[in-house]
Amino acid sequence: MSEISIQGNKLHYIEGDKFDKSRPTVLLIHGAGQSVSTWKFQLGLFRNHPNFNFIAIDLPGRGGSGGEGFRSVIEYKDFLNEFIDSLQLENIILIGHSMGGGVAMLLALEHPEILQACILAATGAKLSVAEQTLETVRNNYAVFCEVAPDRMFGEDSAQELKQEFKKGLLDTGAEVCYWDLIACNEFNIMDDVEKIIVPTLIISGDKDILTPSKYGEYLHQKIYGSQLYIVKGSGHFIMQEKAEEFNSVIIAFLNDFIK
Repeated sequence: MSEISIQGNKLHYIEGDKFDKSRPTVLLIHGAGQSVSTWKFQLGLFRNHPNFNFIAIDLPGRGGSGGEGFRSVIEYKDFLNEFIDSLQLENIILIGHSMGGGVAMLLALEHPEILQACILAATGAKLSVAEQTLETVRNNYAVFCEVAPDRMFGEDSAQELKQEFKKGLLDTGAEVCYWDLIACNEFNIMDDVEKIIVPTLIISGDKDILTPSKYGEYLHQKIYGSQLYIVKGSGHFIMQEKAEEFNSVIIAFLNDFIK
């Protein structure tokens, strides 16, 4: 585990054992209300991978990172860009889940020159959140934490995953989660997403009720040359619910970037 100060706050991140500037760097960005633990089934895959550097971050206000989080996806993008500059990262492959996918797309639009590719998991060009959800998070977070797991995960997902997700929400807290969801609700790049020019893989779950697979299909239609993979039987947390399949798909995609 490593730490760096960004904008006066401690940022916690996990990185691979050996960093080689000649290799691409896989950078994982979690979603709203979550932390680096989102990627628990990917950490082992990348930590000692011979062909890639690896970094997974806790966004501000959760996990091991300080600060209070932000109120827009643009602010998270700016923060991530400052992190990238601080570590002088190049040849980056972004993997973003949900809100993290929004962050990845904004960075791809603004700084395609530092990216080799994007992998977008369970995300969309617009990330609307129901008003009732926002009100529940704001006024009765305990209830939200009880009901959210069954909405986030597919019916056949392990109860252990749902309970770990609930714990993650409780650890993050209502304030950060609320503003993360506000950030999602205000995110809309439907008119700009076609300007993304980096190689892109889109992964959607066919049982995802938060970012339905039609969101992935829209991205695929708009992003020239993109690839779309639909994971059958998966809800919103594809990387956990169908970890083996998810990992196989992203490794097959990433193999094209090995020199």
